[in-house]
Amino acid sequence: MATPHWLLALAISWVLANVHAVQEEKLIGWKGETYNVEAMWDPLKQKPMDDIPLPASKSWIEHVAWQPRVFIYHNFITDMEAEHLIELAAPQMKRSTVVGAGGKSVEDNYRTSYGTFLKRYQDAVLERIENRVAAWTQIPVEHQEDMQILRYGLGQQYKVHSDTLRDEQAGLRVATVLIYLNEPEAGGETAFPTSRWVHPSLTQRLGANFSDCARGHVAFAPKRGDALLFWSINPDGSSEDTHAAHTGCPVLAGVKWTATKWIHARPFRPEEMQLPSGTPREPYVRDPGVCYDERRECAQWAARGDCEKNYDFMVVSSVAPGACRKSCGACRVCEGDPRVDDECYQENRRRVGFLQYNASELAPFRDMV
Repeated sequence: MATPHWLLALAISWVLANVHAVQEEKLIGWKGETYNVEAMWDPLKQKPMDDIPLPASKSWIEHVAWQPRVFIYHNFITDMEAEHLIELAAPQMKRSTVVGAGGKSVEDNYRTSYGTFLKRYQDAVLERIENRVAAWTQIPVEHQEDMQILRYGLGQQYKVHSDTLRDEQAGLRVATVLIYLNEPEAGGETAFPTSRWVHPSLTQRLGANFSDCARGHVAFAPKRGDALLFWSINPDGSSEDTHAAHTGCPVLAGVKWTATKWIHARPFRPEEMQLPSGTPREPYVRDPGVCYDERRECAQWAARGDCEKNYDFMVVSSVAPGACRKSCGACRVCEGDPRVDDECYQENRRRVGFLQYNASELAPFRDMV
């Protein structure tokens, strides 16, 4: 005998009601509940929370320009996350370079910051931040370059430039996410000289205290935890947006720390992303203040002239100290604990272009030596 229509309708209604109840249980927060993002991460245990967005009551996205398309994500990362990135990068900070003749990295007054790279998913904190960048831009983490940490001291800057570098495999850089890890006392804005505000009122609200470098332009003064997203290509997805040329204004007081994520049209070195989630990645560099050889063959290589012929490998490259600094005479062995013999330790760092700092001053947002 056929099931009555009313009984079938009743059964369907019951199923839908219970499915809705199950879904409601899985959507905690849809009625407006929030959480404290910092309370869920104990930095001593280094067990961060699962990757979920910051609460809407604390964070919001603001559109500031159409050419290029520029957005500000207020409170994109927490103070704890910003501190973690600074502490992770500080021992590795090296004088920044630009692309010179023959594609080589060279030091130039055009860019006077110190910087280093942190590998994608290097630890759980980076993984969470990188996933957050991917969710905001709607482009997978595999398209991101490694995170570049930059430190600008007094008077340091990055003059007008474009980020549209083309990689042979990954294609054009299409977007940049710039995360501010602290707030300099004055200057240090990110400015777009040929852009216009999406609304004139933003000039007064965001630009009331701009330095001369940023005044009159679309710009943003660094605020700890905020992030700036701008697109280097036009909405057609292929042509470069020339309005995306920008400058890092000189720091007039204090120091500025930033974290940069460049995003490509196609996956960037995807083979480096094959390790399982949560697997620790080795940092790019070892401590350049400690003098030693990494290879048994160093003395032999130095004797045949490789310190000059293969300088990047033997002494120092654009991102890391060389493997044979001791045999090449590019450092000296410090007596006793290098943390005690600070003069020797700092001299070794200085000789290969790394930032000199006092390890006791690695608390966030303090100026380095």
